[in-house]
Amino acid sequence: MSTRLTPLALAIHLACGVVLQAAVPAALAQASASARQYDIPAGAPGPALNQFALQAGVSIVIEPAKVQGLRTQGLKGSYNVNEGFERLLRGTGYAIGATDAGYVLVAAAPSQVRDSEQPQVLPAITAAASADGPSEGSGLYTMPSMGTATRLGLSVRETPQSVSVITRQQMDDQALITVPDILEKTVGVTVGRNDSERATFYARGYVIENFQFDGMPNTLDSSNQYTSAIGDSAIYDRVEIVKGAGGLLTGAGNPSATINLVRKRPGKEFAASVAASAGSWSKYHVTGDLSTPLNADGSVRARVVVAAQNADSYIDYYSRDTRNAYAIIEADLGPRTLLSAGVDHMETRANGATFGHLPLFYSDGTQTHFRRSLNPGARWSYWNNDSTNSFATLKHTFDNAWQLDATASHLDQSKDVMYGSAYNGSVNRETGAGIRALTGLLPSEAKTDSANLALSGPFQLLDRTHELVLTAGYSRQHKTAELYRSVFVAVDNYYTWDGYLTQPTFTKRADRDTTIIEKGVSAAVRLRPTDQLSVILGARASQYKLLDYEVSTAGERSVSDDLNTGTKTIPYAGVVFDLNREWSVYASYTDIFNPQTYYKDANGRPLAPLTGKSSEVGIKGELFDKRLNVSLAAFKIKQNNAAQYVDVNPDTFEEIYKPVDGITSDGIEMELSGQPTPAWNVSGGYTYRRSRVPAQPDVILSAVNTNQPKHLFKVNTSYRLHQLVVGGSLSVQSSTYYETSDGNYWRANQPGYAVLGLMARYELDRHLSVTLNINNALDKTYMPGLGSYGTGVYGDPRNALLTLKYQF
Repeated sequence: MSTRLTPLALAIHLACGVVLQAAVPAALAQASASARQYDIPAGAPGPALNQFALQAGVSIVIEPAKVQGLRTQGLKGSYNVNEGFERLLRGTGYAIGATDAGYVLVAAAPSQVRDSEQPQVLPAITAAASADGPSEGSGLYTMPSMGTATRLGLSVRETPQSVSVITRQQMDDQALITVPDILEKTVGVTVGRNDSERATFYARGYVIENFQFDGMPNTLDSSNQYTSAIGDSAIYDRVEIVKGAGGLLTGAGNPSATINLVRKRPGKEFAASVAASAGSWSKYHVTGDLSTPLNADGSVRARVVVAAQNADSYIDYYSRDTRNAYAIIEADLGPRTLLSAGVDHMETRANGATFGHLPLFYSDGTQTHFRRSLNPGARWSYWNNDSTNSFATLKHTFDNAWQLDATASHLDQSKDVMYGSAYNGSVNRETGAGIRALTGLLPSEAKTDSANLALSGPFQLLDRTHELVLTAGYSRQHKTAELYRSVFVAVDNYYTWDGYLTQPTFTKRADRDTTIIEKGVSAAVRLRPTDQLSVILGARASQYKLLDYEVSTAGERSVSDDLNTGTKTIPYAGVVFDLNREWSVYASYTDIFNPQTYYKDANGRPLAPLTGKSSEVGIKGELFDKRLNVSLAAFKIKQNNAAQYVDVNPDTFEEIYKPVDGITSDGIEMELSGQPTPAWNVSGGYTYRRSRVPAQPDVILSAVNTNQPKHLFKVNTSYRLHQLVVGGSLSVQSSTYYETSDGNYWRANQPGYAVLGLMARYELDRHLSVTLNINNALDKTYMPGLGSYGTGVYGDPRNALLTLKYQF
C-alpha cells in the first residue's frame, strides 16, 4: 500500500516581527466565537493550519520559507477559532492576529507592538492550502485550490471547468497503488483494459492523452499506453484531473481531460514511514518514505520514496513485479527562491503477458464467455518496461508578488516485449478451431526533453487587482524501434489452450525513427471587474512537427510521415459569477487541436489533425464552511477528423482508421468532494454522456467509444470512529458494447454492473496502523472496456489486501 507520512513541513512566516493589537473585525469575531469539533494530527504546522482554516471556514494569509523545523501537537476536541489557532501554535513562537483580510501569523509578543505597526500583507503571495501546498497530512478528499487548468492557483469553485482531485488520504484509504487504480475512483473517468499490461483512460467519451508532472506538460510514449511512465502512486501527493479540452496550457489534446501527477516534496523536519502489504494471489507490496533536512535550519532538504511489489494473478501463469524509486532535493536559495531537482525511476517485469486478450466471438457471431483465469498469452511471453524521469524546478517570488517558475525534465522510456497471444480470429463453437496466436518482438526506446517557463502575478487596472500568467513550453521526443515481422501460429483447439507454444523465429524487417517536437506560448488574464465577477481570457499558439521514417535491413530509407502543422492558435475563455459566498455559476469555451500520430490510414500515414470545439456551463458551491465542494456541469463537444476503426494492417499489425467529421458528444456531470463533518470524507458523482455520428451506421469509433458507458456513478467515502476508520467505494455504470466494423457487424455486450469496495483501518497508536481493503466485494464478473484488437479483459475478481504501516 502507498505510504502516508506525518504532515509535510511547510514554512510559514509573516515578513515582520510585530504583533497585531487592532480589534478583530465583527465578522471574524462572530466566526471565532463558534465552537466545533476537530481532530487534527500532530506534525508540521503548515498542513495542520491549512486543515484547521478549511474546517473552520476562515482564511489565513501566510508567506513561505522562513519558519524553521517547527511542530504542532495537533488539535482534538471542541474549540472556537481563536482557541484552535492558539492550541495549534502553542510552543511555536507564533500567535494569531486578525485583519480585515483574515487571519495572519505574528510573533508571539503582543504587548510589545503598537497598533500602527501592523504587518502589511502583500496580496496573492500565498494563502493557506495554496495550489502549491500538499494534500498529504490534510486528511481530506479534496483540495481548496489547484492550478492544472489555468496556472492561476484558483479554488475549485473559481475554476471554470469540472475538476477532480484524488488526494493522498484517499489513495491511502483505498489502497490505490497504481495510477489506473486512482483513475478508476475518479468521477467521470473510465479505465479500459487492452491486455495484461496496457490501459486506456477515457473521459467524456474520449481517450485521455494529456499528462502533466507537477503541472508541467510532457509527451509520453503512447505505444506504452502511458503506464510505463507513471508507476507506483507512492511517489505522488495527489492527482488532479481537469475535464474537457486543455488547450490553454497543454496544447494539443483530446477534449477529454488533463491528468496532473503531483509528486511528494520534502519537509524541513524529519519524517519517515514504512508499510508492508500482503494480499490475494501472492501479492506483496512494500514502501519506504523518508523526508529529512540536510542542514541545521532545513533550508536544504531531501525526500526518498521506494516501493516494490511482487504479484501473481487470477490469470493463469501470469505475474508482474515492479520496482520504483523517487528522490528529490530542495534548497531555499533565498527567502523567495526555491530550487528543486529529482528523479523517479520505474521498472516492471511481466511474465505470461498478453497482447490483446480473450477473443470476443464464436464463428457464428455469438459472444464468447470464457473463464476469467484463462490466459491467451504464451508461457514464454514477457513485457518489460523501464522509465526514468529526471527533473529540475526553479521558483522565485518577486517583491511585487509576481512568481517565476522554470522547469525542465528528461524522460527516458524503454520497453522489451516478446509477445505470443492466442486471440486472432473467432472460435468454432464445436471444435475450438479458428484462433491464431499472434507472435512477435516489440523493442523500443523513447527519450523526451521538455522545458517550461511561467510568469504570473497580480496587476492593477482601474483601481482593481487582476492576475496575468504567461507561459512558454518546448518538448522533443525521439523514439527508436526495431520492427519485426509478426508470425501467426494456428491453435488447433482453443478449449485445450494452456499457453504451451513453440517459440517462432522472428525476422527483423526495419528500424523505425520518430521525432515529435511541440512548441507553445500562452497568455491568460483573470480580470475582476467586480468582486462577484471574474473573466479568464487566454490563448495558446502551438507548433507541432513530426518526422517518422523507416530504414530497411537493406539500408533503404522511407518516410512514413513528415508533418508540420505550422502555428495553431487555440483560444480559451471562461467566466465565473459569484451568486453569493457559497455558490457560483460559470461558463468556458476552447478550441480543439490534436495531431493524430497513433491513428493511421491504410497507407500507414497519420490522419489529419483532430479539430473541433468544446464548451461547458455549470454551477459550483462551497458548502459547510468551504469543507465540501459541489458542482453541476453541462458540456458539449464537436469534432472533425475523428478516427474511425477499419481494420488491422497484417504486415505492421497497426490498426487502420479513417477520418469522420461531425462527431458530437454532450452530457452532464455532477460531483461532490470534501468533509461534510470532521469525521466524514466523501467524494463522488454522476456522469451522463451521449455521443452521435452523423449519417452513419452505429459502429465502434475511437472518438465515440460505444465501449464507454452513457451513465457512470462513483462514490468513495470514509468515516472515523475514534481509532477506527471505515469506508468503501461503489462504481456503477450502464451497459456498453463493441461492434465489429466489417460486414458482419457482430456485437459483444457488457451489461451494466456495480463494483463495491470495502475498507477498515485501526490505528493502534499514533505510529502504527493496520488496514484491510476488499475490492470487488460482491465478486462481479465484468469486462471494463471491450474491443481492443477485438478482445476483452475481465476485471479483477474479489480480492483483499492487508497493510501494516508504521510512522516514525
